[in-house]
Amino acid sequence: MCFGPSLVSLLPELPPGDWNDALITKGADHRPHVTVKQTQLPEVQNTWHDTYVDYLKLSIRRKIRTGIYEVECSSFDRAVVAKFARFPWEIRYIQNETTAYQWISGHGIGPQFLGHLTEEGRAIGFLMEYITDARHAVVQDVEACRKVLSRLHGLGVRHGDTNRFNFLIRDSKAILIDFDTAQKCDDPARLLQEMEDVSACLEDLNARGGGGLL
Repeated sequence: MCFGPSLVSLLPELPPGDWNDALITKGADHRPHVTVKQTQLPEVQNTWHDTYVDYLKLSIRRKIRTGIYEVECSSFDRAVVAKFARFPWEIRYIQNETTAYQWISGHGIGPQFLGHLTEEGRAIGFLMEYITDARHAVVQDVEACRKVLSRLHGLGVRHGDTNRFNFLIRDSKAILIDFDTAQKCDDPARLLQEMEDVSACLEDLNARGGGGLL
């Protein structure tokens, strides 16, 4: 799901065997050389949800942005969103967001968390509800955005990235997304500052954070 067919076609023939890590280099003869090994790859540790889906069972409908896809899966009767780590260093962000979804589960703050996405048994991402008929927030939505952010703060959680693309508006209500920088916070001053910054975030028209789940 990470690399397009054009790149895959450039890879040399890979050896058979039980391996999951390959290094491709160009030798002195200018030919590609492949070294493979079995590596203990990192995984999401906090697998709190009961549902697990192997990523090979997904059918991709479209790429939303890097590492985020609208997909279909036999486990669900509708399209859902898959978000996953492409590289080992991204696992910590998926781990953080997975935990944040556990904190907010059932509180009407973000999309519904639908389960863990796995690769040969290790958790590498998650599946969540696809928010349809929504748009990104604008400054006129400030009260709706503050209302949903207040519910998050009521759980003692600071979002950490309240740009306008991380608020989706549907039926005049705001839905928060992108919790990879969310943290537990017991500092009222920091929570208040995040709340006070919402208006300025909605007025900021640059494309930082653009894409969302639309």
